[in-house]
Amino acid sequence: METGKIESSADPNAYRIKTTPDPYDAFKIAIGYRAGNFVFLSGQASIDENGNLVGVGDFDRQVEQTFANIKRALEAAGSSMDKIIKVNIYLTDMSNFPKIIEARGTYFKQPWPADTIVEVGALGLPELEIEIEAIALIEGEVIG
Repeated sequence: METGKIESSADPNAYRIKTTPDPYDAFKIAIGYRAGNFVFLSGQASIDENGNLVGVGDFDRQVEQTFANIKRALEAAGSSMDKIIKVNIYLTDMSNFPKIIEARGTYFKQPWPADTIVEVGALGLPELEIEIEAIALIEGEVIG
């Protein structure tokens, strides 16, 4: 992680999360930021670490890549999947809702993160079918 050391949760600064390579840099977007004891991720989609689309026409593969990106970004920030407290999930087709419920059981554990799922007309690239934003703790535990 190239974000610098956070001295305490009272640190008033936000530190950009960077990975090498950083596939979001080409879009002029930060992967996310560490601020205090939280990580705020930009929407993660089915784009691999080199900026290539993954799973075009294959929703299940896009879900796998999207969650892999979330995991990678959280780890770069010093967090992890089990520290996620909130996700916003954007789908281009709500008929995939049952698959999202299944994915939540695969990638999350109880206590479940707070969640918003909405259908949108399109995402940033026409081939994308899912995008997920996440907020996670850095230190501490999610208690349910």
